[in-house]
Amino acid sequence: MRLKQIKLAGFKSFVDPTQVPFPAAMTCVVGPNGCGKSNVIDAVRWVLGESSAKNLRGDAMTDVIFNGSTQRKPVSQASVELLFENTQGKLQGSLADRSEISLKRLVTRDAQSHYFLNGTKCRRRDITDIFLGTGLGPRSYAIIEQGMISRLIESRPQDLRVFLEEAAGISKYKERRRETETRIKHTRDNLDRLADVREELGKNLDKLKRQAAVAERYKELKASERRYKAELTCLRWLFYQEHLQQAEQMLAALEVDFERFQAQGSGDFRVLTEFKQQLEAAREAVAVSQQKFYQLGADISALEQQLLHQRQRKQSLLDDERNLTLSLQHGLDQMAQEQAQLEELQQQMLEQQPDAEICAQQAEELSELVFQSEQRLVDQQALQQRLQQQLFDLQQQQRQLQLQSQNQQQQSQQLTLREQQLTLQQQELAATDYQQKLQAASELQQQLQHDLGLQQATLTQVTGDFEHTQQQLQTQQLALSSLELSRQHLQKQQQSLQQQIKQLMAQKPLLPDLTIAAGWSVAVAVALAKLNFSAVLQDHHPEASGNYLFLKDFPKAIPPTSLAAKISSGVVPEYFAHIHCAEDDASALQLLAELRVTAAGEATSVICKNGHWYGLNWRLVAGTHEQDNPQALTEREQQLGLELADLDQEKSALQQNIEALTSSRQQQQLQLQQLQASLQQLQQQTHQAQTNAQLLAQQQQQVSARLAQIAEELAQVQQQLAQAEQNIELWQLQLAEVGEQLLQQQDKHSAQQQLQLQLQQQLQQYRQQQQQLSQQQQQFALSQVSIERQIEAARLHLQRTKQQHQQLAERLQLLTAQLELLDEPDGAGQEQLQILLLQRDEIAEQKLQQQNLQSSLEQQVRELEQGQHGLQQQLQSKQKQIESARLEAEGYRVRANNMLELLSEQKVNFSELQATLPGDATESVWQQQLDKASEALNRLGPINLAAIEEYAQQDERKKYLDLQHDDLIAALDTLETAIRKIDRETRQKFKETFDQVNSGLQNLFPKVFGGGSAYLELTDEDLLETGVSIMARPPGKKNSTIHLLSGGEKALTALSLVFSIFRLNPAPFCMLDEVDAPLDDANVGRFCNLVREMSETVQFIYISHNKIAMEMATQLMGVTMQEPGVSRVVAVDVEDAVKMAQA
Repeated sequence: MRLKQIKLAGFKSFVDPTQVPFPAAMTCVVGPNGCGKSNVIDAVRWVLGESSAKNLRGDAMTDVIFNGSTQRKPVSQASVELLFENTQGKLQGSLADRSEISLKRLVTRDAQSHYFLNGTKCRRRDITDIFLGTGLGPRSYAIIEQGMISRLIESRPQDLRVFLEEAAGISKYKERRRETETRIKHTRDNLDRLADVREELGKNLDKLKRQAAVAERYKELKASERRYKAELTCLRWLFYQEHLQQAEQMLAALEVDFERFQAQGSGDFRVLTEFKQQLEAAREAVAVSQQKFYQLGADISALEQQLLHQRQRKQSLLDDERNLTLSLQHGLDQMAQEQAQLEELQQQMLEQQPDAEICAQQAEELSELVFQSEQRLVDQQALQQRLQQQLFDLQQQQRQLQLQSQNQQQQSQQLTLREQQLTLQQQELAATDYQQKLQAASELQQQLQHDLGLQQATLTQVTGDFEHTQQQLQTQQLALSSLELSRQHLQKQQQSLQQQIKQLMAQKPLLPDLTIAAGWSVAVAVALAKLNFSAVLQDHHPEASGNYLFLKDFPKAIPPTSLAAKISSGVVPEYFAHIHCAEDDASALQLLAELRVTAAGEATSVICKNGHWYGLNWRLVAGTHEQDNPQALTEREQQLGLELADLDQEKSALQQNIEALTSSRQQQQLQLQQLQASLQQLQQQTHQAQTNAQLLAQQQQQVSARLAQIAEELAQVQQQLAQAEQNIELWQLQLAEVGEQLLQQQDKHSAQQQLQLQLQQQLQQYRQQQQQLSQQQQQFALSQVSIERQIEAARLHLQRTKQQHQQLAERLQLLTAQLELLDEPDGAGQEQLQILLLQRDEIAEQKLQQQNLQSSLEQQVRELEQGQHGLQQQLQSKQKQIESARLEAEGYRVRANNMLELLSEQKVNFSELQATLPGDATESVWQQQLDKASEALNRLGPINLAAIEEYAQQDERKKYLDLQHDDLIAALDTLETAIRKIDRETRQKFKETFDQVNSGLQNLFPKVFGGGSAYLELTDEDLLETGVSIMARPPGKKNSTIHLLSGGEKALTALSLVFSIFRLNPAPFCMLDEVDAPLDDANVGRFCNLVREMSETVQFIYISHNKIAMEMATQLMGVTMQEPGVSRVVAVDVEDAVKMAQA
């Protein structure tokens, strides 16, 4: 069995999917520091079940996920897969027949870790159980990381024992023994609980037996009580039924009287209705007369208003005529003034031109002086910068000296503060009361136990909420999957339509270039399909192949009713002008009959919107062309797009629900993890509180040692203070010397600054003069522009004034014509007004007669309504009597029904009860019998009706528990026998392995060191609990402990031990991470020879920077990091590389 390949994706610096093959027996992983070589070994350890983030060089398990770089974003998960060859069948069980085994681990950002065995999800324990006894595991001797080689030698005896247990193959026995001990503990706990239950159950059985006898007596009395209750209910039903018949007879007599009064009221109501109809007609006549009266009044008012408006209009026109005459005279005066202003502005512009030319010449001379001054100032600034740099260097030196002095002073202050802290700590340690701390630890333990109970209850509730949210999330995800299938189906239809449209476009290039009126696309497609043009040409081309349409001699006039008129742009075939259009088939046939008479034998046809094409003796139907219509297919494709949009919206809503549920689940899961962590922390704190009392005694012993240490530190601090004061005096002298040099340099710098200031002032004067001349030039230019604008504005204003004068003259002529029309007489209006006044008086007389008739009818209606009201009161009185009788009958009916319902609730058959009821039964006698039965029941007191059944159940349970007790005793004996067997085999295998590894170490150590001796020894006589320690003495040394060895000696000793274990129980592979770092070249050579010898049976994968170790490998695996933060792998076969170089 060997490691064939590692697949990494998102693990630490291997962000891209990476495959690391291991084809050879010795593979050396090389690369610069920090490129990610050790991440390969971390990946193997992680997949094998490592659960400590610290051992993977992280703070949390999610730290193994790639966290981003300067050019890449973080990823959401990390996965590593190991591929093993199992051709030798080293693994047993269900995996023995597999030639290749795959192990995979995946972790996400929410700290969820998943394991996979051959692609199937499994537990972490399933992974670790596979390699129990093979030497592989997250912390086995087969994986030696950086620094572990020295820690292996210096580890505690119990830790070193673990490596021998793994080599002996008894780690799986220890796991089974631990499980067996747990089962024994649980069995004994169950026995204790079972004894308590059996004892309590025996006490309850006697009490239940007495309660069961009382319950039987209760059942007999209860049956008698139910029988008397049922018969008493039946007697009451007979009583209520008799009274119900009497009430129904009285109700029938009252209803006859009510119908007689109601018939009388109906006759009076018909007479009243006739008078009300006459009254309504009279009211309508009055309303019509009133409306005519108001309409004549409105016409009279409108006519009077029209005559008044004509007089006002005439006066307004006279006023406008006078105003226009004045405006005409004012316009003539204004035109004369504007003409004079225009001539004045033109003369002013000519006078300013000589002054502008003189100003431009002075500006050129001053520009030359400014250039010379600027050149002198640049030279002076260069000299000033050199002096400034010298001054800056001195100031920098002064600041450094000051900073050193300040740092030394701060250090002195810190030493003084440290001295005070040590003195205070010495006083605090002397004054500590350990008895009080012990009492506080006891109180804390009690409080933590109480908090532990509360936390467990909260954990149970949150777990239930989490499972409910998980079910909801699964339901929503199923709905989303169904929706996604529908969406994919629509997308496939859409893609099919798009492909069909592209094919039609290729076959019918003419149709897409046409702009067709709405609704006529099918008809155009049918007409084009007749000849199926494949191209559009300018003229006849005999050599052109296929059907084509040419533009020469194209018809100029298109009939408005033809199919060609339905196309607004594009090349239209000539025969479209001879095809007429119709809305439907009936219109087409009618139009075709008319064309048959007028066409005189010409080729004439009519086409409908639906694509039906009619000729003189033929018809084409669009059924075979609709599916070839690109525009129809495009509309269908757009409809599918809308359906897809609706599905996307529904999908978004579902995704939002899923995200909300996922967020809720994550929050609940986080809360669950927090509660579990808090529960574990409380358990740890409870355990810690139990051990605090023991630690307090140890702390008291440590106080004395700490007081002595503080005294030594105080002496050292005082010595450092004296040295610091001497350093401060020395740096202050140096600071004074630099200060004098700085003053001299500042004087030179001031002189140069003065000269530079004079040059700058002179340059500033020249620039001010230059700026003044520029301002004068700008003023001349602005003045000329302003005068030109004023001239143009004056010309435009003069033109507008002339136009306004002409418009006023035309308006004056129009007003004069309107005044002549208004002077005509208005006598016709006065005559019409007199006629309307006479008509209004006639209508007023007619309205008065109609109102008198209305008053008479209203009086008669009121009299009839009063008689109707009296009759209605009599009807209401009879109605109340009927209701009272009906309620009485209903009451007896309800009571009788209640009796039947009571019998139904008691599950009694009424017919059988009535037949068996004694003839002399009376309600009073049966009530006495019922009271006697109830009194007997009350005397029995509280009754446990379930006692009978409960007694039978508890008796059965007692027998079952006795049987369980016997089974647990037998199981306990079996488990204890298994423990003894496991201990016996563990002692035997551990002793054999210890002797063999010790012998191998004694033989291998002199070979590695060239002499010397090393051996293993047990720290205890008990082979189940004893630790293992190692003693090593290189040639020429007699050290008393392993800790006195150098780093290289410790590394070689650890390698000797590891390789001794490998010789006994070789693991499938061995991974070494820079174990040769502390070795010199000679020892590296010995290390390489040893690895080469072991590689015949063990696959070695090692990381090294040593050239000798690299030369030994048959396969080099390079890890690079060209992109910052991202590792990549380059593999080189050494033998192939050598052959290539030799060739």
